[in-house]
Amino acid sequence: MSRLKTLVIAAMVLLLASCASEFAVKAGVDLAPNAGIYLMDPPASFVADNWQQVLEVSHNDESHTLLAQLDINSLSGINLVVMTAQGVPVFQLEKAISGPVKSKKMLPIERLDPRYILADIMLVHWPVEVLSSQLYGLKIVAKDSKRLLYKGDELISEIRFLEEKTELVNYQRNYKIIFQRVN
Repeated sequence: MSRLKTLVIAAMVLLLASCASEFAVKAGVDLAPNAGIYLMDPPASFVADNWQQVLEVSHNDESHTLLAQLDINSLSGINLVVMTAQGVPVFQLEKAISGPVKSKKMLPIERLDPRYILADIMLVHWPVEVLSSQLYGLKIVAKDSKRLLYKGDELISEIRFLEEKTELVNYQRNYKIIFQRVN
């Protein structure tokens, strides 16, 4: 009987731990070992912005088309919802002004951390001057219609601003995201 009780308690602890991990509180994400970006409040120039973008995400031989809806305002902060092309919610991310990042996954997709999607959106959309102050162990260089992210001399990510779309390639984690604005 005590063995059954121990198993039930262990199962409850695992359940509680998994529920707690749904809303993870972390200030930044590592884009390379010991180098990354702090997920800070949006720049003041973004206090009332919203958009929808199609994200074409490629990793190794896998490719996914997602729809991202981002709302930024001075009262509620950042709200991001990402859905499949069919409209099924994948995750929701919230960051209140001066608050932590909270995210909830609706679909159990392995290797998908909503904070990394927010970090990539920041790298593409935030002004370089703002990004520079939010990076640790990394340097960002704006050159022509590109942004290059370095750790020392190693190129970690490259962002290319093209006419109809923006392409982010992360060489460290071997993935590519193409951003296309819907509205």
